[in-house]
Amino acid sequence: MSRGISALESGNLYQFSAAVNPNGKLPCVRNPYTGVYTQNAACSITLPASSPSFARSERFHDWAAYAQDSWKANARLTLNYGVRYEYFGVQHNNNRNLDSNFFYGAGSSLPAQIRTGQVQTSPNSPVGGLWAPQYGTVSPRLGFAYDVFGNGKTSFRGGYGISYERNFGNVTFNLIQNPPNYAVIVSTYNATTNPIGVTNSNLGPLGAASGSVPLPPTSLRNVDQHIRTAQTQFWSAAIGQQLAPNTVIDFQYSGSRGVHLYDIKNYNGLGSGNVLLGDPVTDPGGSGNQALTRLNPQYSNINNRGSNGDSYYEAFNVQFSSTNFHHTGLSLVANYTLSHAIDDLSTTFSESNNEFSLGYTNPFKPALDRGPSDFDIRNRFVLAPMYRTPSVNGGKGLLNELVGGFLVTGIYTVHTGTPFTYFDSTNNVSGYNVVRYTPAAGTVPQHTFKSLPSNSLHAGNPDYYTIGTLPAATSFANASLLGASDWGPYPASMTARNAFRGPGLWGFDASLSKTFPIYERVNLELRAEGFNILNHHNLFIQEGLNDIGGGTGGDITASKGGIQNNNGASDERRFGQFTAKINF
Repeated sequence: MSRGISALESGNLYQFSAAVNPNGKLPCVRNPYTGVYTQNAACSITLPASSPSFARSERFHDWAAYAQDSWKANARLTLNYGVRYEYFGVQHNNNRNLDSNFFYGAGSSLPAQIRTGQVQTSPNSPVGGLWAPQYGTVSPRLGFAYDVFGNGKTSFRGGYGISYERNFGNVTFNLIQNPPNYAVIVSTYNATTNPIGVTNSNLGPLGAASGSVPLPPTSLRNVDQHIRTAQTQFWSAAIGQQLAPNTVIDFQYSGSRGVHLYDIKNYNGLGSGNVLLGDPVTDPGGSGNQALTRLNPQYSNINNRGSNGDSYYEAFNVQFSSTNFHHTGLSLVANYTLSHAIDDLSTTFSESNNEFSLGYTNPFKPALDRGPSDFDIRNRFVLAPMYRTPSVNGGKGLLNELVGGFLVTGIYTVHTGTPFTYFDSTNNVSGYNVVRYTPAAGTVPQHTFKSLPSNSLHAGNPDYYTIGTLPAATSFANASLLGASDWGPYPASMTARNAFRGPGLWGFDASLSKTFPIYERVNLELRAEGFNILNHHNLFIQEGLNDIGGGTGGDITASKGGIQNNNGASDERRFGQFTAKINF
């Protein structure tokens, strides 16, 4: 902030960002130590620049074929089997010259290939399009059902299958932002080499009336040229036993394995050139300047859309269900799930409050983030009763209308808390790769909950809690990289992703309804529904505040990443709604 104010006081902007039409040009290479551009005709744009076209007509050629069958091997065993083949075509525009992507160059490692890589339009692509098509997406399915004793009361069921999912949304559509037909420029103020005067032009320093300037490094939206199609393998087994007529208990196991899951990460962050390719921090040309370098100096951030995500899920489930138990009008479903979900990234866009980085902590080592999923709920119990009051006087008369035929339902849900991470942005440079909290003593603190001290503003209020005092932090700083902590090496005692876990939650909803006949197939339904009818307020982690910031650690209180009542997070008031509906 202080740098921005200083620049503004001198009549300049500290940083300017805009989208321009580079008119077929690619960015000039900028020396990170001196700030000087290597300018030539291929990277110079004539002023004033213009805005780019936002119009595209993206399309895909997809097709699928499948076959399935069911075979009753004998009176007790039935098999279901099939196979599906699905091809997801490569995105392409009706004018292929408007399509462009970043493609890797020569090199013995991925960082080296990024350094020598370049943006190419689709007709000039080394893989024949925006990315290489993937074949071999075969999806077999197999299932069985077995009547264990042949009396129709005990069943054993199971199955295995594979499924695929195409990429989606602006994960791929954002390729529109790449040169040479579109460029997102970010220009940073330098008093000597790059003053940025304040202007009322939307194009900033590129809006001058005349002249020629170098196109500065632009950010890229890069779909990996060999991106894979996301795949999920899933399997299950269950034993069901009839306990009484219309009453069944099920013991179920299910699991899944996700591979090639879609991700977004920055392959070209500040400091990546120093750490991964050995660029010196001090200018080897003798200027004496120091700089954090990128893998590819011709571009700024390269937001790579790839398929390096990985996940596991296993669950054991017990379900009890009964319909119209002993003809009393009472039905019930009770379900308990014990499960565990593990991954290295829980969301493609890293949009949740539990994600301080874009993608992985180190985009070249996703396994560093392997841990419980953001949505990992170990224990969940759901109880859903339903009761229909019996008819009175054979279903006729005023008394029956008053008390008979009402449907009362409810649903009670309780589950353990979800995991979260403490971060440390003290020495973060790029804002893309934020390291996790590292306790000074080198030990991972236990996660405990306790009431606030007696002198607290909210003392005595059971809706306010805090996490126990965390040990002081050691903010990781690599002195050879000007204090940058984005790229490691990371200390062994850095806490794991999602090493902490929030409090459990529960709630109860209910409804009351009745249907009144009007004429033949016409009836009137009246319904009253109540949500959170016990007016219970759960406690929530304020995930967006879970950054120890200054590196001093200390007590993480309700005002800094602790646990508060759910004010403003979602609506947990007790409330109801009433409905009248005519069915015909």
